[in-house]
Amino acid sequence: MRNFFRKNRFVFVSPWLLAAAIGLLLLIIFVFTLNNLRREQRLMDESLLHKGLALVRFVGAGTRASMMMGPDPARRVQRLMEQAALEQDIVYLALIDRDGRVLAHSDPRQVGTVIGRDLGELRRIARGPRFTVRPGEAGRKAVFEVVSPFRPFAPGPGMPWRFRGAGGSGSRGGMRGQGMPGPPPPCPAGKPGDWCCFSGPGGGTPSHLMLVGLDMAEQAAMARQNRFHLILMAAALLLVGAGGWFSLLIAQGYRVSQETLRQMKAFTGLLISRLPVGIIATGPDGRVKTWNRAAATLAGEEPGREETDPAAVLPPALAGHFPPGEAACRGEMLDEEVTLAASGGERLVEASSLPIRDEEGSCMGRVLLLNDVTAQRRLEWRLRRQQRFAALGKMAAGVAHEVRNPLSSIKGIATLLGSKFPAGSQEAESARILVGEVERLNRAITELLDFARPLPLRIRPLALGKLIGDSLALVRSDAEALGITIRAEVPDGLPPLPADPDRLNQVLLNLYLNAIQAMEGGGLLTVRGSFTPGRLVLTVEDTGCGIQPGDLDRIFDPYFTTKASGTGLGLAMVQKIVEEHGGQIGVESGPGRGTRVVVELPVEGEG
Repeated sequence: MRNFFRKNRFVFVSPWLLAAAIGLLLLIIFVFTLNNLRREQRLMDESLLHKGLALVRFVGAGTRASMMMGPDPARRVQRLMEQAALEQDIVYLALIDRDGRVLAHSDPRQVGTVIGRDLGELRRIARGPRFTVRPGEAGRKAVFEVVSPFRPFAPGPGMPWRFRGAGGSGSRGGMRGQGMPGPPPPCPAGKPGDWCCFSGPGGGTPSHLMLVGLDMAEQAAMARQNRFHLILMAAALLLVGAGGWFSLLIAQGYRVSQETLRQMKAFTGLLISRLPVGIIATGPDGRVKTWNRAAATLAGEEPGREETDPAAVLPPALAGHFPPGEAACRGEMLDEEVTLAASGGERLVEASSLPIRDEEGSCMGRVLLLNDVTAQRRLEWRLRRQQRFAALGKMAAGVAHEVRNPLSSIKGIATLLGSKFPAGSQEAESARILVGEVERLNRAITELLDFARPLPLRIRPLALGKLIGDSLALVRSDAEALGITIRAEVPDGLPPLPADPDRLNQVLLNLYLNAIQAMEGGGLLTVRGSFTPGRLVLTVEDTGCGIQPGDLDRIFDPYFTTKASGTGLGLAMVQKIVEEHGGQIGVESGPGRGTRVVVELPVEGEG
């Protein structure tokens, strides 16, 4: 079916074209119905007109017969109209002269009255179309009135008489005919315009008019029935046409919906797969339906593990967000931070899960959103650390300003006092100790200022192997005195390291001294250098006493130390220098199993 739709694209048209076609169909049906109604109305009008004209001819024949049967033809014609009006569909019959006076009427009471009608209008109707429709009387809806000139002696088939001189005073114009015993009775003398004095066929404007009123109830019923049938036929045609177009619309809608659904699935799949947020969704059966790449990376799995149980592919910290059974449709767990062991190390992930419901509130499954906040938390920690550094810098500046000047005075006075006493005396020794303490306090202030304020780096390419060898030469004698073995493992071919040699040498010396101080009974100090794409990795490892777990997160804090004589600025200064070079430092340690410090510094080039 889908291939048929794709190959027959001409079947599908624009909605505007469909609307135009339906409008054209409606117009055709309307014109068809209107023409049929008009034709039916014309046929009914012609039928009534022929019936009315037949009545006129009937009365004309009766008039001729009455005039040939002897005197008093008016009474016989009047009775003829009364008898004819007994038909159910005849409303009235009327014969009027040129003045509008009623000469004969189906209702005897109307004889001799003058009709209140426009005679000119009646004569115009008599010439064509010879009928009119008048409002009905006595409860009738309408009357079909036939208006015709009344010439009973006009020549025609079966009527060879010709009347001449009608309306003349006492004139007895002769009638000549064939097959007739003699002329018709003459008009009474002295009565010009009498109902029996008719103008002949060539007499111009007719002097007498015949009005026939017919009931239209039967025709109206037939018209209603015809209209009903036509409306049914038009409705059937409309339904057939609309059904055809509707079928096309359904076919087109099906094709469009299938294509739209396919595009939406493709777009949704692409969108979900490219989102940086991990998404894992289950269906009503509790099995995984959606699993994007970000979620697979955080969970340590490969994408494409659909239709599986969450507990079988997810770590316990994440699988707990998909409770089995009806519990999956209850409750929401938002912004819960969990730690996951990923390939690049431990990741801090913010997990939020909630049930999926449709418009009717029915549970369709459950979705879990995973947001890796490791970098965010690291930035937050660095921000707090920078804030502490800023506060420390302000304090150091105040200390340098407020303390150094008095210390210089104290040192000068102590030196002066010491020179006034003999060498070796108690007073001279006290003055020497005072000067030493002042100098130690000055060194502490200098270290504090060096840590708190940023110093410009003099970057130049360095060979990591030579840098490690030179720095180890400075501590080798102290290490050998404590029975510590030094081992350096630096492969050849490492790319040059862009760094400040003095500052980086300070980092190495601090790490060496901490390692030596942790191995007072001897041990092994190992220094390694390696290359990973874009980074040089420097590792300093000892076999000393290690660091307590509670102290591991605080070793880089300023003034934190576990040594009796330490200032607590060594590792803080190391971290500051490494970060100024764009690198990072990490420490792994435990009580009794030594300490390993890993420093990563960015480089360019290939190893």
